This record gives sequence, C-alpha cells and structure tokens, in this order.
Amino acid sequence: MEFIKTPNPNAMKIEISHKLEVGTKIHSLSDTEDKLCTLFINTPGVSAVFVGPGFLTLTKTEDADWDSVKADIAGQFDKL
Repeated sequence: MEFIKTPNPNAMKIEISHKLEVGTKIHSLSDTEDKLCTLFINTPGVSAVFVGPGFLTLTKTEDADWDSVKADIAGQFDKL
C-alpha cells in the first residue's frame, strides 16, 4: 500500500479499489461497516477517512506522526 502526499500535511491519499460511496466521510466506527475503513479509523492518530473514486484519503490528528500511523496500518493490513 502506497501513501501519497497531498497539499495538506495532515492528509495522505491511498489509491485503492473499493465499493464505497464516493464522497463519504468517515469519522467513527458508526459511520462504516467496511473492514478497510474500520482498520483505518481504528488506527491511533487517524481522525477521518474520505472516500474518493479509486482512492481513500486519511486525515490524521495534529499531534500524530505519519511514520507511526503508517506503521500501525501496515501491521494490521495483513490481518484483513
């Protein structure tokens, strides 16, 4: 999985095939039943997931570090 920088330093894009409704914003577990989005929103430091056509954008909290967030996601991604 490749994380792509965006103009916003608190957001990273992931190009990934999905069947989610484009334009959806996920801020909590109650916003989704999708396993991948659940993994992202459960990751410490991730505050939101935005669904775009063929990509997801993760937004982190101000105090989170992208290296830690990416490492946490990589460690959980193989369990899906």
